[in-house]
Amino acid sequence: MTLDQAGNATVEQRGNQPQTTKLSTQLCEQLMRDVEAAGRLSALPEQHCPKSVSFGSSLYVESNGERSPDLSCSPQRDSRAAALQKDANEILEAVRKQLNLSRFRPVRPVRPLQ
Repeated sequence: MTLDQAGNATVEQRGNQPQTTKLSTQLCEQLMRDVEAAGRLSALPEQHCPKSVSFGSSLYVESNGERSPDLSCSPQRDSRAAALQKDANEILEAVRKQLNLSRFRPVRPVRPLQ
């Protein structure tokens, strides 16, 4: 999924046509603030947790060529990673509801556009 500060989100799932929706500007602005506060996303500490090989999922935030470590493990010990995890999950849930998607594919990067 990609999104911009105006709240335009595009979801691209394998085997399906891209779908777009409009999210609240508040959700998107919060993510942008937390991305900025996090600094270099690739420098955030990695946190590992047990996952099912067949059903495990990963959650990443990408911005300006930087990619966070997997944010799917809860709770995140780093406050910056926890804020990004919360934002990304809220956005994913909003998009899922608006587009009537039952779920996302296992790897789901959230990429705010600058």
